[in-house]
Amino acid sequence: MNVAKISVIIPTRDRPDFLAEAVGSVLQQSFSDLELLIVNDGASPVANFGDERVRVLNNQMRGAVPARNLGILKASGSHIAFLDDDDYWINPSHLAQANATLSGLADFYFANGNMLFPDGEKRLFFRNADKQSLLSDNTILISTVCYRRDLHFHLGTFDETLPYYWDWDWYLRVAMADFRIAHSSQAAVAIRVHPHNMSGETNREARQKNLNLLIAKHDLKNITLKNHLDFV
Repeated sequence: MNVAKISVIIPTRDRPDFLAEAVGSVLQQSFSDLELLIVNDGASPVANFGDERVRVLNNQMRGAVPARNLGILKASGSHIAFLDDDDYWINPSHLAQANATLSGLADFYFANGNMLFPDGEKRLFFRNADKQSLLSDNTILISTVCYRRDLHFHLGTFDETLPYYWDWDWYLRVAMADFRIAHSSQAAVAIRVHPHNMSGETNREARQKNLNLLIAKHDLKNITLKNHLDFV
């Protein structure tokens, strides 16, 4: 097996059309020293994308956060990047820029994105984040994140007790450990807004319960339930 510089992880569950566009946006990146780990958390098999850089892992429907942890466990790259299966990268230089930044200026990189609505409306998500701001809000889009894989050796894997707020928990752990965080003002990803988003209103009660666990874990203050649409 060839060892890649960046391991891109896409967790997926029975969304083949969305997944195909997500995969295409990865394979079209100008930075080619990558492997793509598609972690299948669904009941249906994943298509063969005909590229030797693509590997498919079976998560046996254990959930989205265990799927991400499985991807990290099987990754060979020195860097980890994430892309949700219903999103796709719109900047073909996204990984190249992430790699350049992580080569000396940072340990953790993220960028902006476009929120795409079913009626065709597009809104720019333009938010920075740092150690202080993360104590009150999560303004990082996971589908733009790329970081050094060895952060997991220092901080552990994602918290599987936080299915809705594992990402915010991870960002807090990275920031509080004083790892260097860098933000790009460029829009790297298109985020589809649809009824089945994890942060949608249909999951409001479960999200609030999970948010309460995050608040207790990090002793956060004055936190109210939000999603990324509240910032655009």
